[in-house]
Amino acid sequence: MNFKRILTLSFLLIAAFSFAYAGQPTTPDTAPDNTEDYCDHAEFEALFNVRGSDLITKAKDFIGTPYRYGHSSPSGFDCSGFTSYIYKCLNISLGRSSRDQWKQGLSVNKAEIQVGDLVFFGSNKHNIGHVGIVCEVSDDGTFKFIHSSCSHGVTISDSEDGYYSHRYRGARRILEGSFVS
Repeated sequence: MNFKRILTLSFLLIAAFSFAYAGQPTTPDTAPDNTEDYCDHAEFEALFNVRGSDLITKAKDFIGTPYRYGHSSPSGFDCSGFTSYIYKCLNISLGRSSRDQWKQGLSVNKAEIQVGDLVFFGSNKHNIGHVGIVCEVSDDGTFKFIHSSCSHGVTISDSEDGYYSHRYRGARRILEGSFVS
């Protein structure tokens, strides 16, 4: 009998607390201070509002900055550190490596490249080893891109330069609401 009383009393207590909790509002009167949500919102807005020319204006401020492997700051950049830093300045997050960045945004045909697109290079079709940001597109389908190269630091190169013309692997569009695919 004692066991039945304890069990009944436990059930009643649980039910009482459940009903009391159910009466509480499910959303607070004031929004919580959630910086992470704000950052996500800012990044979402930036995807639609930042223009490629905005990226290039910022990127050109760093021409001549030395190449530093593994770095992503104005004291020195490697290629993916440079692209991620420039996009981050405009509230857009990119992966840290060129391979990670290759997985972001939407694939773009070479004939449809626009200013602000990321362009990728590698030693073979399965290897992504270098990334830059398109800064100029010609009517003939060639383009110029700004990047951090081992020998020149942050510089602008032509897609038809011998080294890059044979190593082009593709382009990705991050701007205009394109998400990881």
